[in-house]
Amino acid sequence: MVIFGHSFYLFPTGGFVEPVTQLVKRNFSGTLAVGIFFFISGILITQSYVQTKSALRFTLMRVARIYPGALFCLFAVTLILGPLVTTLSPSAYLTSAGPYCYLRDNWSFTNFFWFWPPGCYSLPGVFEKNIYAGAINGSLWTIFPELACYFYILVLGMLGGLNTRNRIILIVIALLTIHAIAPKLVPYFSQDSYSDTLKVALFFLAGVLAFALRDWLTLRWIYLVPLVFETVMFRGSIYQEYPLFLTIFYFVLLIGSSKWLRAVKLPGDYSFGVYIYGWPIQQAVAHFWPSLTSYPSNLICIPLAVLAGYASWNLIERPALTAARRFTAKSKPS
Repeated sequence: MVIFGHSFYLFPTGGFVEPVTQLVKRNFSGTLAVGIFFFISGILITQSYVQTKSALRFTLMRVARIYPGALFCLFAVTLILGPLVTTLSPSAYLTSAGPYCYLRDNWSFTNFFWFWPPGCYSLPGVFEKNIYAGAINGSLWTIFPELACYFYILVLGMLGGLNTRNRIILIVIALLTIHAIAPKLVPYFSQDSYSDTLKVALFFLAGVLAFALRDWLTLRWIYLVPLVFETVMFRGSIYQEYPLFLTIFYFVLLIGSSKWLRAVKLPGDYSFGVYIYGWPIQQAVAHFWPSLTSYPSNLICIPLAVLAGYASWNLIERPALTAARRFTAKSKPS
């Protein structure tokens, strides 16, 4: 969904408009996908802490899940893809300060936000003639909000806030109350935190609440009908995102709980790699085929991103997670 949505910004549209934008103003396929991701993440990450009840294991597993894959992508794009697409000669590119400035200022994945000092956001001569000129990897902005959400769970877990359903519900109410009074005290809960950033922490919090209410939630397809009706009624208003994402999240739970989908067992989790490599792959394809339009670009970019995600999982992400599991297993008290 993210790659499809980005194709209308990174390639000539050929006269077409991104279909989700036509249905829901101020949104596109990518924003819906990011909302779904953070919602699912809220469920699974809360479950992860509740099951392990170990701050050390939780922290190591979360770091191992994000940083090895993301850092390898950062270095691969900078030092391998960069010399192939730069307007400079490869030697001039690699001997310039730009690539190393970019690595220095982006390795922590926190430089996309207002509190971080300005740094190097582009690479010398890379994607300068593209439609979205100079943008190396626009998908990486979600990594730091994701880590911030993990930190929320870590702190709440260490304070015992995740021990019971009632505590989780009270924490959710408290966070929403604080957000209503002073939005900037709870980062990533609203657009006040960072320009037009999605309310990603609210999506994550919805997943936390779904986890807490998992024994109470009734999942019936018929219940989706009034949610869809409400979404249509609020379409175009300033409140449209709330019923929209509530409907989407309930739909995700319905699909996720279906027997046919639960029977599908993928040999690996390729989603993260597909996501982080999608943008630079699209920019590279747009560099070599500038006349390619959005819809046909997906026939090239999505398979390449899936291949990159497959390689990233098997070569980088899974080995890192395995090493982290072994380390935390050894560190458990006997």
